[in-house]
Amino acid sequence: MTLAGCNVLVAGGTGLVGTALVRRLVALGASVRATYHARPPVGPQACYRRADFTMVEDCLAATHGMEVAVICAAQTYGAQVMHDSPTSLVLPNLQINAGLLEACRLNRVARVVFISSSTVYQEAFHPIREDELDLNRPPYVLYQGVGWMKRYVEQLARFYHDRFGLRVAIVRPSNLYGPHDKFEEGRSHVLPALIKRAIDHEDPFVVWGTGDTVRDFLYVEDFVDDLLLVLERGCTGEPLNLGSGTALTVREAVHLILDVCDHQTLPRYDATKPDAIPYRMLDTTRANALLGVRPRTPFRTGIEQTVRWYVASRAARAA
Repeated sequence: MTLAGCNVLVAGGTGLVGTALVRRLVALGASVRATYHARPPVGPQACYRRADFTMVEDCLAATHGMEVAVICAAQTYGAQVMHDSPTSLVLPNLQINAGLLEACRLNRVARVVFISSSTVYQEAFHPIREDELDLNRPPYVLYQGVGWMKRYVEQLARFYHDRFGLRVAIVRPSNLYGPHDKFEEGRSHVLPALIKRAIDHEDPFVVWGTGDTVRDFLYVEDFVDDLLLVLERGCTGEPLNLGSGTALTVREAVHLILDVCDHQTLPRYDATKPDAIPYRMLDTTRANALLGVRPRTPFRTGIEQTVRWYVASRAARAA
């Protein structure tokens, strides 16, 4: 579809995905309405409005007159909070997603993208396909709260597609990273947490777990490339894995981050601390067939760009 002149809502426009997506949509000539809640906007002020999507009235107001909606809005936390408070992500995210899907139906939004998560999958030690999701097996124990929540919203999105004809895409990304990620303690995921500590030259540099966990890290700009193609070809109600296709251990990521941040220390791995799921890779065969094989940002390049942004943003806040 042509996005130039199209009315597009980016629900949650100031986070990792939303910020990059807003910038790209504006460059394509779309008429963008982006929302924020607690995190203030950094892009063109005219296209932003504050919204609390746990309130149905705000969902209806934000989606009114929109032709496309991308649901990036979410409450997210790092592994520590998910371990200590496993239900903290459930209620607010159910309210946000259910409210926005209903508002999109009532306001006749033509196309909707719901950003799900690889946490929906049960434990697997191979790149897992979309159709291998087994609802009779729980998500990995650390992710059960968010995993079950995402599973439910996926089913809800499919219901709106099948029952009301809402053209909705369900995307399951691997581990996203990049500029505008959350670096605050307790809210950050593994890569921004490691970057912050490396820039601060923390020593000793202790990493929870063995370092042998395997991940697929997807740079945010590559993910936005995918989302734009999904809007054109993938609003079918079927889930779609999106990843880089490159396996990387946390140990490899740690050493690369320390090198990029010029922190000359030997990391220590504490296997007595809680570790995340030992292996998570996504099979992207379906996405490659639907969207084509897309170039991916090398991991080192993505980390270098993320570090540059974080250093500049921290300096700007301190000024």
